[in-house]
Amino acid sequence: MKELIIKNKNGKELVDMSAWKMGFEEVDKPAHWEEGFSAHSLALFFTERQGQKWLNNLVRELFKREWICQNAEIEHQSKLDSYGGKHRMQDLALWGVIDENEVKSVFVAVEAKVLESFGKYSVRDEYEVALQYKREKNTNSKKPDRVNEIVKFLFPELTPYDEPVCNLRYQLLHYLTASIKEGYSYSESKKSIENRKHPDLVILPVLVFQTEQYRTDPNKAKRNKNDYDAFCKALEFSEEHVGDRIVFHKSFNNCDVYTLYEEVEL
Repeated sequence: MKELIIKNKNGKELVDMSAWKMGFEEVDKPAHWEEGFSAHSLALFFTERQGQKWLNNLVRELFKREWICQNAEIEHQSKLDSYGGKHRMQDLALWGVIDENEVKSVFVAVEAKVLESFGKYSVRDEYEVALQYKREKNTNSKKPDRVNEIVKFLFPELTPYDEPVCNLRYQLLHYLTASIKEGYSYSESKKSIENRKHPDLVILPVLVFQTEQYRTDPNKAKRNKNDYDAFCKALEFSEEHVGDRIVFHKSFNNCDVYTLYEEVEL
């Protein structure tokens, strides 16, 4: 299996923990790099532990095929729409292909967690905060439109105030929608949202690293898992047993999405 080469957006190869730290701090706040938390743990998993083997085994179990990873980038911005502002930042984004009689593109967006929550707000709260910001600070803000369009994309008949969507964590809907709308390759991801072609297969692993920090608050970890389960249930993902894993699967238009929540001891 070809060795996985992970880079930052400046093309710096993250070959070990030292290089990953420097590469991370080039594209994110140095304060976000802290031992025992998600960014550091993700780096440790893919440089000194079994991250590449874990990922290759996951793809093999899902599709009964090997995959060729063509590009991998930390802190990659996945565009949600043509609006400005902050889009989805993927902790680790990977583009590749599998050959299943015909070549299919695969996009993987790894979400790294320790005890970090799935965002501060529910969908309803995110929408209300966006409306308030538009009224009081920036009448040109498109944030309310973005929230509403994400809801419509995933729940065509609902609004941000309707059950069950209103109480879901906004970050999870943001994560899913941006990943489906990604480019099918790294070069395609650089095109405008209107002109890009999207991946055939999307894999969304939520990796929860059980560091010493994780063990400080088991109840918080449980709440995060409950938020994830509520998200999968509301979107009516089907539950599938893939090897020793439970994977959730759903098709959105021509894109098959697979997501899983897995705890990794570090």
